[in-house]
Amino acid sequence: MNKKLTCGIFAILFLCYFMAYMGNLSHIIAYHEQHHLFLYTEAYFEQQLQSEGFFYYLTAFIIQFFYYPWLGSALLALLLASVYGMVGNVLRFLFGKEDWLHLSVIPSLLLFYYTMEASHTLVPVTVIVLSLGLVNLILWIFRHRMPLIPILQNTHIQQKKLRMGLQAVVLFVYAGYGYYHFVTSYNRSEGIMLKAEMNVKARDWDNVLKYTKLYLDSGKTNHLIAYFHQLALYHKGLLPYHLFDYPQYLGVKALYFPWNSDSRESEYGHFIYEDLGHINEAHHWEFEAMAVWGETAPHLLNLARYNIVNHRPKVAQRFINKLKQSLFYKEEALQLEQNLESGKVEGLRNALSGVVDVPARFSNAKNIGPELEYICNHDPKNRMAFEYLMSYLLLSNNVIRFVDNLHRIQHFDYSSLPVAYEEALLVYKLRVGEEKFKESGYSVSAETEARFARYYQLMENQQVPTLQKEFGNTFWFYLNYISPYGKKVIAN
Repeated sequence: MNKKLTCGIFAILFLCYFMAYMGNLSHIIAYHEQHHLFLYTEAYFEQQLQSEGFFYYLTAFIIQFFYYPWLGSALLALLLASVYGMVGNVLRFLFGKEDWLHLSVIPSLLLFYYTMEASHTLVPVTVIVLSLGLVNLILWIFRHRMPLIPILQNTHIQQKKLRMGLQAVVLFVYAGYGYYHFVTSYNRSEGIMLKAEMNVKARDWDNVLKYTKLYLDSGKTNHLIAYFHQLALYHKGLLPYHLFDYPQYLGVKALYFPWNSDSRESEYGHFIYEDLGHINEAHHWEFEAMAVWGETAPHLLNLARYNIVNHRPKVAQRFINKLKQSLFYKEEALQLEQNLESGKVEGLRNALSGVVDVPARFSNAKNIGPELEYICNHDPKNRMAFEYLMSYLLLSNNVIRFVDNLHRIQHFDYSSLPVAYEEALLVYKLRVGEEKFKESGYSVSAETEARFARYYQLMENQQVPTLQKEFGNTFWFYLNYISPYGKKVIAN
């Protein structure tokens, strides 16, 4: 009976862990896989032994199988469930009795809770499992010896029904507390951010919007979520229409990451520059990220892609050669290798190809505004650069420059002027006067004029709750109540 119960608990633990890693904790598996790359070379082995140690090397070997989420989930679940089995064996040897209280569940659960944080290395899991395996091997060799604590063999609980009842209560407590602790300890915000990032990499913009909205609907502000949200809006063709759906407390920083030499932020800056076609700047971010996080698959793949498009095949080959030494990225590396001569990569375009600046021009790593204008000047049909430039100027209160750059819209097929653009035009009209506004060649619809009259009435009467309810998603409300740059229109 005890053996059957032990096997049953082992199976339940494995299944629960597996379902958790395939469900709410799926980002944990993806995060570790994306931050490790195991190479089958002697040089890698020697480097890891010298810098990180044998257990880190072994952990990286295990994590490479996380490439397939189901396999990674099953492998990690098996390791954690095996802790229960091996600790139980140790207790049986020590006390000469079955672990009828199943105390061995506790270390397994504690180790599972430890893995719930993405920032926690999995090295302790490897160390504990390997150590317990060694201890169990030694115990198996001395399996015929007497237990170390034989006095505990004579338990006072002899009645079978009472023992079974106590076991049921104990297992119920474990299950109840385990579920409670999981629910209360689960870092929901971290999960949302990492799942949003997973979907950005997969270019699944519907799911990116799903997760970013889930976060923003809670009323919280987060730089990474705001950044991913604007990217998803653009790729869904919604950026000019939904820019102000959520309060933009971060101002222009909601659009990008300025370079702050922050190790955490270094992983994210390349997304926008790659999509804009500003490949040199995307390369800059990825190279810095590789310096921080090491030669992981995402960084090596992107650096190979960028160098191919920038017609630097020898540099690209260096990154490809690394990937060819791995188990699961070898095929992708060979596919990239075929593109070395053509200088083309599917889904990647250099918007500034052929542009030569004399004297040399250096990118503004702190402020994306000049970069957006630069791309628009050299690639006028770059819709992303245009929409991000317009969004940047609106979020920076720079209505004058917004109107000066609005002529670029002629390159695109908008059925009508986005409402936020009209709202900015009306602010411009109020600032420069009717006569100069007519000279600009733009007009504001009667509907927008009427909406502004209602907005102004509410503002004059200081009816802020009603104002927010009716106009919280407008440029006007952002300018007067949210903008981190004050209420005034910036004139330069």
